[in-house]
Amino acid sequence: MKRHVIIGNGGAAFNALQAIRSLLTDDDIAVVSREACPAYSPMLTPYYVAGRIPYSGMFLCRPGFYRKYGAKALLGRSAVAVEPGRQRVHLDDGHTLDYDELLIASGSSPNVPSVPGADLGLTLWTLYDARRLRAAVRRSGSVAVVGAGLIGLQVVDTLLQLNKKVMLIEIKERLLPRVLDGEGAAIVSERLLGRGVMLHLGAQARKITVEKGKKLVHLDSGATIEAGTVVFATGVRPNTAFLGGTGLKVDSGIEVDEVGRTSIEHIFAAGDVARSIDPASGRSGINATWTNAVHGGWAAGCNMAGKRLLPRQSSRVNVLSPAGLPVVSLGLVEPENGRDEVVVHRSHDSYRRLVFRGDRLVGAVLIGEVGEAGILGHAMENGEMPPSLKADLAINSAFHKLARSVSVHGMSGQHPALIPGGRIHR
Repeated sequence: MKRHVIIGNGGAAFNALQAIRSLLTDDDIAVVSREACPAYSPMLTPYYVAGRIPYSGMFLCRPGFYRKYGAKALLGRSAVAVEPGRQRVHLDDGHTLDYDELLIASGSSPNVPSVPGADLGLTLWTLYDARRLRAAVRRSGSVAVVGAGLIGLQVVDTLLQLNKKVMLIEIKERLLPRVLDGEGAAIVSERLLGRGVMLHLGAQARKITVEKGKKLVHLDSGATIEAGTVVFATGVRPNTAFLGGTGLKVDSGIEVDEVGRTSIEHIFAAGDVARSIDPASGRSGINATWTNAVHGGWAAGCNMAGKRLLPRQSSRVNVLSPAGLPVVSLGLVEPENGRDEVVVHRSHDSYRRLVFRGDRLVGAVLIGEVGEAGILGHAMENGEMPPSLKADLAINSAFHKLARSVSVHGMSGQHPALIPGGRIHR
């Protein structure tokens, strides 16, 4: 009988626990989580803040889940160190856990910039964050959101549903810089402007102060934004600080092999804390999506239990709906070499962009009409396709032959935004 320890309680940990128990009925399993609550989905926190689901609707299970699966749940406890040589985990209360197999699924945390007054801002990542933000925005008529990535746009959409005045600040010159190409970002910008969102692009928050009960965000341009609430959505960082001295290969995430095993025997990693291979680019990196966490956690659990299983390698998939505009981004959004072919099709109500590397689809951006996202994702994960399938895919995705002849361009190709007008503050 082996001892399995899981550090974390998110999508990867939740599925790893179930995988281990499905294969081994008698082994010991301990789950360590710094949050004193059952597993939940961070993706559902914006819905709770917007009032679309109750607090209980964010949880993946009830407290009795751990007892049902024969796991010792150490909730509200943190792992502070790991000793690979002694196969032992140290907890913040001084206790230790010995393991035969260890899974690190510790997730990530908001990366708040180190600026004066940063403690006056909120984040949206954990249940605690969601409860604080929900209470704050209901007292505020206006909200400043710092960061226009995925989390930032989810926060903006939530605020629009609550009819709040929104100011969005982004250090880059466009929204969603890691998710959309320039033209796609311009379309989303116009949508937000049309809903009254004030955009400050190419701007950086230097400090936050309070004056007469209002928070003031001071920008590097000298401008000042007044808001009742400030939200930081400036990215996340993997929770790896407690792994110092272990000898694990950690480079903006833990390096793992094809089955989720780290550089040290008997230690696995999965979810937002692990670096996996992106099928589209072939590069190692953190794929911080729920699907990746679920697949990686299940595979890691199976391998910890002695059953070799390769995790399903999913390309980066981002789905959002800023101001009600459907947006899907898959794989690469920008070509990486002069041989990549980019096909763009635009109409009054949709924007479609495919990135091909030879006969292989490696990326797509869909805005407005997103019904073929599943077809495109399937095509990407199946690798190289015959020319006939490539042609059929183009037709089924509204990329007609005429569109190929009209709007095929390379890395430097740019198109004006679909919807002109609006004002962006720079």
